[in-house]
Amino acid sequence: MQPVLIIGLAYAWFNRNKRVKYSRKQFRVNFNRSQFELKDFLMKGLVPGIIISALSLILGIPITIYWYLIYQIVAVLLLLIGGSRFVHPIFTFSVSSIVMYILELLDIQVNMNKIRLVFPEEIFTLNYQSNVFTSVMINTLLLSAIILFVSTYTLNKNNENKIFPVLGQSKRGKTIAQYTNKSLWVLPMAVVVPGEVIEPFAEWWPLLNIGNEKYAVLILPILVGLHFTISTQLLNEATEKLQTEFRMLSVLALIGFIASYLYPSLTIWVIGILIVVGFIILYRHRKRENLWNFRYGPADEGLRVIAVRPDSPAERLNLSIGDVIMNINDQRMENKITFDEVIAYNRSYIKMRIRRKDGEIVIAETPLYDDDYNNLGLLIL
Repeated sequence: MQPVLIIGLAYAWFNRNKRVKYSRKQFRVNFNRSQFELKDFLMKGLVPGIIISALSLILGIPITIYWYLIYQIVAVLLLLIGGSRFVHPIFTFSVSSIVMYILELLDIQVNMNKIRLVFPEEIFTLNYQSNVFTSVMINTLLLSAIILFVSTYTLNKNNENKIFPVLGQSKRGKTIAQYTNKSLWVLPMAVVVPGEVIEPFAEWWPLLNIGNEKYAVLILPILVGLHFTISTQLLNEATEKLQTEFRMLSVLALIGFIASYLYPSLTIWVIGILIVVGFIILYRHRKRENLWNFRYGPADEGLRVIAVRPDSPAERLNLSIGDVIMNINDQRMENKITFDEVIAYNRSYIKMRIRRKDGEIVIAETPLYDDDYNNLGLLIL
């Protein structure tokens, strides 16, 4: 009954395997041994889920199973077609509401008989054609605004150590590192559904009285995905710009919810505007990428850091993506061969002269231990 959860988990596992295979092929080592794609998918949405569920229950925001069935189809299709690029609720919730609106407008009945072999018999006795589709769209508009606002804070948790480089070519033919954020996680959201939906399956299920109607609380998995590539901007600066724009979009969605609540006829227009603005935000990010110079290409002097492994000597040295290693143990770094020779000569202690992304020159040093695999735990260009 929850294909979004199963297919989303499979997608996270696929991304993990793809990263490991690329790392072994391109860099001849499994650079980051952590399973952060799977961990993030299952764990990152727990706290936001609790917060949003509490708001949903306190405010009493009901949705229908009919809408949620449409949502699952839309979310799975968008995930299979475009990966995590458009799986955020600002897109999936909006598209699901538009599909439901079109079905209602054209008076298209959902024929459930074709899936009788898959689902229990009780599911076919339910009335899936909602007569309150405008209210459902307004409710999902509020939910998408809340989820978008909360999910922008999780971008801070996608630190540089979780963004793996993919090598590409600049317009001038130079090798550069590109960083694609394929964040995908599941948000367990408690929602209110009409009680008559639950009673045929489980008479013992607790029901809540809201006004003159009975409702039940269900935990539904919602996929939250963001997909963008950074190759010419500072990672933190590019992320902060996206955060700011998505927060502004969440405010716009909240204003749209208020307007739709007062004037329900505006709801479908507000949903369409949110989808367009969401596309514009992602397009603006790509435009910024095209306007900036490549920051993650080879340095004129020294070796460019393009990845730092968590819990490694490189992290203890406070290295970050984009820094340039000028000297190691007082020896000038000219190429990868010089780097390997210096590391092989002294495996107990290291001292570096580093030029930060802002041009500042710093000295960093750290001891090396026997379990410090992959030398320093960094990738250089």
